[in-house]
Amino acid sequence: MNEELEKLFDEWKNRLKENGDGDFFTKDGLLRQNNKSDEQIEQEWFSSEKRILILLKDQNQDGSQKWDEDIRDWFKDTSSDCCKSLQQKQKNRNLDIQFIKRIAFLLWGLSKADKNSDWQCNDVAMHFDEVKEFINKQPFALVECKKTPGNGCLDDKLLKKHLHDYGDLLKKEIDILNPNMIICTSQHIYDFVVKSYSKESIQTLEGHNSIRIIQNGNKPDTLIFCSYHPSDRYGDEHFYEGVMNHYREYLRNRTNGA
Repeated sequence: MNEELEKLFDEWKNRLKENGDGDFFTKDGLLRQNNKSDEQIEQEWFSSEKRILILLKDQNQDGSQKWDEDIRDWFKDTSSDCCKSLQQKQKNRNLDIQFIKRIAFLLWGLSKADKNSDWQCNDVAMHFDEVKEFINKQPFALVECKKTPGNGCLDDKLLKKHLHDYGDLLKKEIDILNPNMIICTSQHIYDFVVKSYSKESIQTLEGHNSIRIIQNGNKPDTLIFCSYHPSDRYGDEHFYEGVMNHYREYLRNRTNGA
């Protein structure tokens, strides 16, 4: 899988340069972990019942200076890390960063909720140490839809432009990762992903426009969610329930045979 992604990233970088859309590039995909090889993480990912991909907007690099970055290393210490980078990664692993903590809570809720347990946000908070251990062991994927880094806020017009100009490459990356849960952290990203599937394969839930169900024959469904962004100013519970409310309804419908 990593070889496929590297080839895709090369193609992506070349097109960005040809279009004059930036010289710096963000690599992404499955998050790496300390004491595990990429091959081991990949094997665990494809054998996992729930393969959760979160589609973000672009990588926030404060200030005027930009650089190439591989966000797959957000949790993994590397030999090239400076002291500041190592400290940041320790904070990520400890869920000291709200952005990461929100992702961790949502990964736990989607992975653990079933017909017998709703896993409300407060319930997840009461299992904080387990959630922290979970996100450091369970494979999951983060992908930036706009591969050139930006600042704290991405204009919707620029996001839509990148989805239009590089959407075929983004779809290839999604296909390579092969998730069965896709969290779209923007309405524009959600619309793009939903439209990339045939209308005949899509199911909807009445009163729940922020989830789409892609039927895959005898294989498990693929679920697409429209979510708030982890850095939005809404509260933690608001972000969490923005996805989990719809997922619980999906579980209820599936249990009832609807």
